[in-house]
Amino acid sequence: MAGRVLLQALLPRSTMATATFFTADVASQVIAHASSEQSLSSLSSGSSTTSSTSSLSSFRSLESLDSISDSLDSFKSEWDLSQSAKSAAFGLGIVSWYGFSTAFVLSKVLPACNKKGITLSMALIQSAAQQALFAPPLTFSFLYSSAAVLHGDETAFETAKEQLPGVGATAWSFLPWVNGLVTWGIRSPGLKKAALTTVSTGWATYLSVVATPA
Repeated sequence: MAGRVLLQALLPRSTMATATFFTADVASQVIAHASSEQSLSSLSSGSSTTSSTSSLSSFRSLESLDSISDSLDSFKSEWDLSQSAKSAAFGLGIVSWYGFSTAFVLSKVLPACNKKGITLSMALIQSAAQQALFAPPLTFSFLYSSAAVLHGDETAFETAKEQLPGVGATAWSFLPWVNGLVTWGIRSPGLKKAALTTVSTGWATYLSVVATPA
């Protein structure tokens, strides 16, 4: 009975984590591909404008929807499915269990956060606690595994150590506030889940972009 309850609680989280990290890796590969194409296009046209070293900035600089569509078409033949599958495995094997465990711990430490009529202050406290206590190990493990497994970085540990402070600062700049406001402000379970999923997928995509070698 207990095992069935655990499975019912964990299954949706596992499915979501797997889909989130698979989607995030695909998105990061699309961004990297678009950046590469933009750089090649600039070189071939003899442009004197220096290309940005940021994949995300280059992606945003694409001039039209047509160019994005063309880039996606050419991306299909270069998409590394095995890399996306490994990223999905990370979501299934680590994120889902870790997320379930942290949610369980927080529900015991901050039980008021799980009651109806949650206050904004308690929602923000829960989000801040999640970010301070549980996010750093998970973020580091993703950066390390991405460098070591997905990109074959022999200095993966050092790479992850260098990336973690910047990623952490970015996370603190908006994640606790966004998650807290969504948890408190959206009453509909379906809309709340959709909003949190959107935030999670966006953040996972950002992590995948950061973890991709320049």
